[in-house]
Amino acid sequence: MSQHLVITAVGSDRAGIGNQVIHLVSETGCNIIDSRIAIFGNEFTLIMLVSGNNAQIARVEHALPALGQEQDLITMMKRTSRHRETSQSFTLEAHIQSDDKVGLTEGITHFFAERNIGLDSLSARTLTKDRAQTEDDQFQISLTASLSDEYNLMELQEAFTALCERLGVSGTLNFLNNG
Repeated sequence: MSQHLVITAVGSDRAGIGNQVIHLVSETGCNIIDSRIAIFGNEFTLIMLVSGNNAQIARVEHALPALGQEQDLITMMKRTSRHRETSQSFTLEAHIQSDDKVGLTEGITHFFAERNIGLDSLSARTLTKDRAQTEDDQFQISLTASLSDEYNLMELQEAFTALCERLGVSGTLNFLNNG
C-alpha cells in the first residue's frame, strides 16, 4: 500500500541544494508527487509530497535528518495521505496589486477565510521600487481556490470589489467553470 510523506527543507541558497534532497528521495525509490521550490531572502525552501511503500518512506524519514545536518538544512517531515480531489464547480483566481502596505496579505486571506473558502495556492511578493520602476515598493498576490456551486458568484465578486476599494488596492477575481 502506498504511503505519503510531506517534506520541507530550508537552508542557505546555493547551486545544487535542491538536487541533494531530490536525489535522496529518488535513491530510496520514492516518487515525487508534487513539489515547490522558492527562494526567500537568501534562503532556499522546498516542500514536496512523496509516495512509496512503507519501507521506502521509512528510509527517507531516517536519511533526511542526516542530509539536513550535512547540508545545513532545517528539515521537517510528516506522514499524510494523498489529497483527495473534490468535484468543485468553479476555480476562483484572484490577483491583487498595490503599493506595498503592512497587513495586505492578512486582509486578503481573511476575506476568504470568513467566507469559509479554503485556498488551494497563494503567491505573494514585494517588488522593490527600483525593480518596479515606481515611486513606492509594489505588492502582488495571486491565489486560487475551489468553489462549490453553493456560492453566489455575483455576491462574492461584489464583496471582493468592496474589499479592494477599502484596502486601496487593484484586484481582479475570475471564476473558471469546471463543469
